[in-house]
Amino acid sequence: MTLFVNPSIIRDAQDGDLVALGMIARQIEPFIVRQLTRYPVSAEDRQDLLQSVLMRLSSKIGSFRGDASFATWLFRVTANEALMLMRSNRRHAGRLVDGPPEDDRTGASGENQDSVIDVAATAERDARVLNALTEIPEPYKNVVVAHYLLDLDLHQIARRFGITESAVRSRLHRARLRLRAKLVPESDFALEQ
Repeated sequence: MTLFVNPSIIRDAQDGDLVALGMIARQIEPFIVRQLTRYPVSAEDRQDLLQSVLMRLSSKIGSFRGDASFATWLFRVTANEALMLMRSNRRHAGRLVDGPPEDDRTGASGENQDSVIDVAATAERDARVLNALTEIPEPYKNVVVAHYLLDLDLHQIARRFGITESAVRSRLHRARLRLRAKLVPESDFALEQ
């Protein structure tokens, strides 16, 4: 399943066309829902997040400049909304729960807390990766987004961009190297080689 929103519809929505904005919202909703399944939130929170992302879309679509694909921009908006909710829930739970000391907690609640922290850490890492992704050249960015965010295989990516599968592999490899250089401090990178 790929996300392609017609650039002219995006421009119309940026110019205040509510019909165009509604068309975009209907088209992107399944992609937002799919992305939100990655976060450890309740079904009710997912519905709230969906509405929050759609509201953010209507207020922030003017900030979409087209430097990255619309799918990348939408992924970032959705991730930011989910991370803000998870942080808020953590702070809220910390204030409300006056439970036993940390070492007296048992089983499920401790495991659940660990999994929430792990998923939150993963979500924060994803946000860092997306930020680094905005800094690499467009041809590399396009294949990374198509492969990892849109779940396209090499053949589909090659057809989409009019290049060979070998070129797709090469661009993915080079993109990973560039992303790694941006994400891994130089001292850590030197130690790993």
